[in-house]
Amino acid sequence: MGYLDNSSRTLDAILTKKGREILSSGGDFNVTKFALGDDEIDYALWDTTHTQGTDYYGAVIDNLPALEPFNDPSEIMKYKLVTRTYGCEAMAKLEDKGNTSSDLGDVNWYNSAGDGNTNRVVINPAAPNNFAGDWPKGELGGGAIGSVGFNIGHISNFQSGNMDYNTLSGETYTVTLLDSSVACLAPEWELSESGGGAPIAQINAVGTPNTGYSGSDKFWMPFVDNVQHISQTMSGLIKQGNKLTIPNDGREVLLYSKKVTADSTTSIVITGDLSGAVLEFDVTIDYNS
Repeated sequence: MGYLDNSSRTLDAILTKKGREILSSGGDFNVTKFALGDDEIDYALWDTTHTQGTDYYGAVIDNLPALEPFNDPSEIMKYKLVTRTYGCEAMAKLEDKGNTSSDLGDVNWYNSAGDGNTNRVVINPAAPNNFAGDWPKGELGGGAIGSVGFNIGHISNFQSGNMDYNTLSGETYTVTLLDSSVACLAPEWELSESGGGAPIAQINAVGTPNTGYSGSDKFWMPFVDNVQHISQTMSGLIKQGNKLTIPNDGREVLLYSKKVTADSTTSIVITGDLSGAVLEFDVTIDYNS
């Protein structure tokens, strides 16, 4: 990280981590939107007591150095510039409404599948030898010990001056997992009988191995087998209670551990699609032999 010389106006553009991923995979890279932020600005420096009058209230702020752009999405553009109702005195903010932070800090991967495959979640239907498309063959961390949900919501600050609270509290959300080589975002698992044996944890696909991905499958299935350090994003998620669910599906979105050989870390970034409010969580995948 460095600072730009603010003695002249400078436009310094770089590709984000996501942009680099798209280019490296041969995808269609087409910039259609942009956002502005003021991460560097400390508004507490607005000085209404300046001896030279109102033109100088923001003199210190005007001379603050600007940060060079960098591509870590967890560290840049945390404070986006947004339009709010006239008279709004408080910004929309997200908060952990449960134990999301502590749960994401203790996600487990067990090297052993366990008795009856209890330490694994499988994809249903399982891929046969011949199937259409790239159906995932990998396994995810099992059930309650290898998966975590997100319990988030808006801070109730209408009385503090957030005039848009009632409008924004019903917004949709985008969840980004920064490293999908150690974990995966996918729909909630269910217990199902398998050939009359012990119940197994499985995620039900919308499509079938013979027809390929359908509906929400394309947002998570390609990441089950992924071993590259690339991000995974699920957008337009709907909050039911404090849980995030897949639109037109209703299933809760969970974070699942993937096969690791040692304790591993990454991050989750949750963004309100209308408010721009951001909430970040550290993720730790604990390796258990």
